Amino acid sequence: MKHIASITTLTLVAAAGFADAAAPAAVAAPALTQSANLALTSNYVWRGVSQNSNSIAVQGGFDIAHTSGLSAGVWASSLSSGTEVDLYANYGFKVASVDLSVGYIAYTYQSDVSATFSEVNVAATYAGVTAKVSKEVTNAASGTNEIGFTDHGYYYELGYTYSIPAVKGLDLGLHYGWADTSDLTNEDYSVALTYPVAGFAATVAYSNVPGNTSKEHDLYSLTLKKSF
Repeated sequence: MKHIASITTLTLVAAAGFADAAAPAAVAAPALTQSANLALTSNYVWRGVSQNSNSIAVQGGFDIAHTSGLSAGVWASSLSSGTEVDLYANYGFKVASVDLSVGYIAYTYQSDVSATFSEVNVAATYAGVTAKVSKEVTNAASGTNEIGFTDHGYYYELGYTYSIPAVKGLDLGLHYGWADTSDLTNEDYSVALTYPVAGFAATVAYSNVPGNTSKEHDLYSLTLKKSF
């Protein structure tokens, strides 16, 4: 019985070794990932103002991200006249339970080069609340001799995202922004609901610019977005 037990033990050890050798090695997660998105919106609203004269816009973007926290991308939208193309880069990191980021974005307009400008930004997110400050650093309308850090103003914003427990997949998004430039102080806010529909993220949003009669008020939009 002792001899049989020894043979059995050796057989099990050999089988275990064979199984380990045959098992495929774990595949490490790639350091660099990419994603894309495509959207159709009834009204492209940015900081409380329609960018396409309250008409339908087609939008899309492509992003790459590295495990180090660095990311970059390009995003474009049709406008009532021409196309907007945004180029951006970002570095995100974590301190305790707070997600922090610093970034740069260039807003370019194919039909009106003089409207092109760029911003640097810093943001912090905790428990669904995001605080962000953007500083305009270049503006084509200022002339080529003023490229660099100039006093073009700030945009401050607070955002909150909340997943509604009673309806799985339904997210509430709240936004408040405040623009402060040398010739304009302006506020805007928005409320949005997002829900998955047939593989798309469907968002219904309401935006407003209170107390400024030169801006459009009561803007509504419906957006269908697909991520790949």
